[in-house]
Amino acid sequence: MDKTYRLQNISILFFVLFISTSFGSPTFASSLVLSQPEVKLEALTGVYFPPARLYGRSFEGIVHYMKAAGLNLAVLHAKDPLGQLFWKSNNRTAKTIEASAPHASLENAISILKQRGIWTAAKLDVFQDSLLVSHFPEMGVRDSETGELWADHKGLHWANPYDTRVWDYTIALCQELITLGVDEIQFDYVRFPSDGDMSTIEYPIVTEGTSKAECIGKFLAFANTRLKPTGVVISADLFGMIAWKTKDFGVGQVLEQVAPHVDVICPMFYPSHFPENFLNLKNPGQYPHKIMKSSLEEIKKRTSKEIRPWIQGFWYTPEEIDAQLQGVTENEVQTWTVWNPSGRYAETFDALAARTGKSFPAPEFYPPLEDLKDKDDLIQLGQTIIINHTCYREGYSILSLDDSVIDGKQKSSTISGVASTLDESIIDRILTARDLDFNLWTSRRTKILQVTNLIIQDLQIDPKRLSPFPIYVDWGGDCAFTRSIPPDKLELYLSHNLE
Repeated sequence: MDKTYRLQNISILFFVLFISTSFGSPTFASSLVLSQPEVKLEALTGVYFPPARLYGRSFEGIVHYMKAAGLNLAVLHAKDPLGQLFWKSNNRTAKTIEASAPHASLENAISILKQRGIWTAAKLDVFQDSLLVSHFPEMGVRDSETGELWADHKGLHWANPYDTRVWDYTIALCQELITLGVDEIQFDYVRFPSDGDMSTIEYPIVTEGTSKAECIGKFLAFANTRLKPTGVVISADLFGMIAWKTKDFGVGQVLEQVAPHVDVICPMFYPSHFPENFLNLKNPGQYPHKIMKSSLEEIKKRTSKEIRPWIQGFWYTPEEIDAQLQGVTENEVQTWTVWNPSGRYAETFDALAARTGKSFPAPEFYPPLEDLKDKDDLIQLGQTIIINHTCYREGYSILSLDDSVIDGKQKSSTISGVASTLDESIIDRILTARDLDFNLWTSRRTKILQVTNLIIQDLQIDPKRLSPFPIYVDWGGDCAFTRSIPPDKLELYLSHNLE
């Protein structure tokens, strides 16, 4: 799908401010940005990707269903509350605190999504950051009784929102993400702590005469001056109560302080999170349509900025998810994102299928066995011998370990390495015939391990004491691994080795 996202006339003012404030104080910079041209985006609808869903089958599956449902927005978790980063950061501070997760995969996810025409928003959890303040405690929120870092009810530590060094670190990370190609920076945890023993909180640095709400506003203004010259869209996740409260309720989030400095406001109108007796409803979570519809009506009275509400996609049935979407539609809001913390969207896509009257086909991660039956034989050569001869038309494979001719570590000298050369649909056929559990979402790696165990079991071999020998599997038949190979098939295999 070829889509063009147009940002309306980003004023030259931002470039001038960027140059003039590059070496100035954040406070000075933030005081200059009072308003900005509004950004008009194509209607963006999508889902959140937790770090564990940024790669592999689960990532591919979500993208498949997004395209089937016509969704075009992916919110990618780039920095979590622990302070972990899910890309290979070159930032000096990030390297010092070893913030990049070992298997960071955000770069690849961004690339794939952009190729498929999907808008990418990088979500950063800003002021909850245990890694940063554990290494630099002077930037953290302190416990007045112990003198140590204060911890919330999850045991996580917070960076001090008043400390501009934290601001600088955050913006440097954002600039890296923009270089990676994200379309949007989405700030989450852009607030003060909300739970734990609040009575012992101490902020080592406090800007005199600046309230919590003003502090958050100044941070977002600072982010705006530094990031807008790049053309990136800026959004902020806010508690749902900001639609209903005009004064700060303790966390520093007031709509009027936030709205001037962002392009999109993303309120978390999760019905189950509203307090008992809200709107005279004993259990607001049982009224997903009313909560969403009423909250959007309230917030639209106070800002003209684009509102992209979060839809509660956890704990709810497809019907309850649809009820929220209906509340969004009735407010003529065209953009939304579904939140499920574990990235499981079966109920969401069921709701969207029912809503659109469509049936979404299951994804195909590799060609089915029927598509292979007319292929020519596969002849895969290792270092010294053929490690996989597969005859698709007759339904069998002859595998062999390779000689350890280099350093004993090449892939083809291990059973799992050789098993990995089988087509995945053939692996599925073997596992099915042998009554082993797997499903559409089982990783290829897991299935290869299952096949490896079958080979060891069938041949009664010690995997640590192996030498090259041919292994036969009739996957068109009983799918057992054996050294007994029909003479004509063995002769054909050996003739290929002599060529």
